[in-house]
Amino acid sequence: MSRNASVQTTLSTWGLSFENELLNLTGRVLPAERILQGARAYEYNPCDADWSKEMRGLPLMTSMPLLIWLLSHTRRNADVAHSLLQTLNKVPVGIHFQRPGMMEYDDRQEALLRALQQRAVQQVQMSFHPTQSLSVDCPTPSQCVVAHTLSRPQTLMTIAPKISLQMNWKMEGEPWSVEIPLKHLMLVSTATTTVPQERDPSVHWWPASTRACPAALKAYFKYNECLPSRIMVYRDGVGDGVLLSVVNYEVPQFTQSIKAMGEDYASF
Repeated sequence: MSRNASVQTTLSTWGLSFENELLNLTGRVLPAERILQGARAYEYNPCDADWSKEMRGLPLMTSMPLLIWLLSHTRRNADVAHSLLQTLNKVPVGIHFQRPGMMEYDDRQEALLRALQQRAVQQVQMSFHPTQSLSVDCPTPSQCVVAHTLSRPQTLMTIAPKISLQMNWKMEGEPWSVEIPLKHLMLVSTATTTVPQERDPSVHWWPASTRACPAALKAYFKYNECLPSRIMVYRDGVGDGVLLSVVNYEVPQFTQSIKAMGEDYASF
């Protein structure tokens, strides 16, 4: 920019200029967290932020058994589906896979929806084919796997553990944990998303099984037999232009929801 005459002319009209040398700051490198998984604890290289090698072969912190589930596939992918099922049972993560209901359907969206409407009305924990119907009409956790990805046997054993982890997360399992010294702590992450069909396109969503602060507090009390003494809220997607809106509009809603748990309860 210092060599571009047009840029220099524009900046000079604003009374702005850039230094030729960048500013050097002393940073702080945080130590890597110890990952707790099963009965073991291990460390990883913080520069990579990846501990997939360290966790290989270890059971999960909390694994949820998959007892009632559907594995849907087209006729031409039947062999791939059976190979995936056999590989999932070999993955050493501690998840108990009951044999699923095998659902073969024609390679058409309407045929899949009809088949799901007939089978997903049962008490199904997981379906191996996500659709809008499973999210809206019959809320059911689902998992999608591209058949082409599973068609290579040499990569199937690498992909199967990742699929098992994702399925365990969706069933409220716990793959690993870290040491959190703070007791009675509740973490909330909230963001905005867009719904084009709605009149107000901006809505909040909570990445958890609860949808509102009072419900989250009740769920916390159910599992911990006490209310949190600290609540940390991570609000994503906040730019400088909406900081005051968050402070003046959203924070009072959180505090009001907390007060609804009792006049003598304050934790924010």
